[in-house]
Amino acid sequence: MRICLFGDIHGNGPAFRIACKAIVAESADLNIFLGDLCGYYYDQLDILDMLREIPNLGAIKGNHDVIFLNILEGNEELRKTYREKYGYSMEKLLEKDVTELKEWLFKLPETYSPHGLNVTCCHGSPWDVTDGYVYPDSPIEEFLNYSSDSFFLGHTHYPMKRSIKEKYIVNPGSLGQARNGGWPTYAVVDYYSKEVSIKEVVYDKSGLLKQINEAGDNTRYLKDILEK
Repeated sequence: MRICLFGDIHGNGPAFRIACKAIVAESADLNIFLGDLCGYYYDQLDILDMLREIPNLGAIKGNHDVIFLNILEGNEELRKTYREKYGYSMEKLLEKDVTELKEWLFKLPETYSPHGLNVTCCHGSPWDVTDGYVYPDSPIEEFLNYSSDSFFLGHTHYPMKRSIKEKYIVNPGSLGQARNGGWPTYAVVDYYSKEVSIKEVVYDKSGLLKQINEAGDNTRYLKDILEK
């Protein structure tokens, strides 16, 4: 059973156009999107179209997806805070027809367990499903309190493969905004042998940098993290 894991795309269309082709080419038995289509960059609607073309797809919400839905519900204070902290991504998205995106994200669960597998998928952690952080150096003893033998997580943007007793924990990293100084990544997992391959996606960042400039987005972090 080969499973392809990916997440934290964050509107990065230039990266995901390359990644999506690679994911489909893996011909995995199951593809799992671990959340955060929204946030940071600007190609969310194109990414939604690409996600819909990936076969055997399971998907969950991420914390930025939840924020997007809450802003759509009229939370103006959250919208203002988001703009000040993360830049114009949500503002640019809200200028478009987001009806289909809203409907798709709204239907996604916050956790996912593939049929027939003893797996828990969540964006954050089993104890804080959208906002929990489990880093490569975080304590992981708390996973022993949960019955699943495998945990697939996102949120930190750091690729990770760890184990504790008979349990293993995988984070594929981010396809939109890698934070480990490398390229965007996804993971391919053999569920039964527990072999994990972290795969890089090399893309031309100039298109994304151009989008940032055209958006007038002066949030320095959005460029700095790409040049890290």
